[in-house]
Amino acid sequence: SAGHMVLLLPGQEQHYEYFRSEDPHVYWVHFTGSDVPHILDKYDIPKAEPYFLCGEQGAYEKLFTEMIKELQTCRTGYRDLLAMYMQQILLLIQRTRLEQQVITSTCIQKEIESACKYFAEHYNHPINIEEYAQSCGISVSWFQRNFKQITSQTPLQYLITCRINNAASLLQTTDYNITEISAIVGYDNPLYFSRLFHKLKGMSPSAYKKLVTQNR
Repeated sequence: SAGHMVLLLPGQEQHYEYFRSEDPHVYWVHFTGSDVPHILDKYDIPKAEPYFLCGEQGAYEKLFTEMIKELQTCRTGYRDLLAMYMQQILLLIQRTRLEQQVITSTCIQKEIESACKYFAEHYNHPINIEEYAQSCGISVSWFQRNFKQITSQTPLQYLITCRINNAASLLQTTDYNITEISAIVGYDNPLYFSRLFHKLKGMSPSAYKKLVTQNR
């Protein structure tokens, strides 16, 4: 689609077609040399991807047009000018891709922060991770992968941590018994709650309550 570039490496077959109804503007530039792999790496051009987004900037069209003029006239120094124009194109690609990555990273950060806030506020209610992701219009795998990358925990681990930390706070500040606290933080099964608590805190809820009571 518009705003994309295709990188064809040596030896790759080329089959393409255009649709006149779309009124396409397509530009090609051929460059070669032993230093090409280094140049592509320098400007973060993805060699493994057949095509990538570069943005619909008028600057690209202007640079390609200037390259065509230089090739048609072959005036003094045209080869150096072609190299400069090519470098500008690569720089524009690099800038667009880096800025796009920042935008994407910011969107991911906001999505995960929103999820963390939701879990922290609703930890004591039944929460289905798959249903939550679907309600946000995102795939479950995408949500789980990015959530863990940002928080170092899976969504379920994060939710459990919220519940157990709040249970620990209740054990310190209230006189509720273990069964009551288990229900308050969202677990109908006190035995299951106690197992999770011991796993995260290194001791049973009753032992934890006894410890904090002694230290008051």
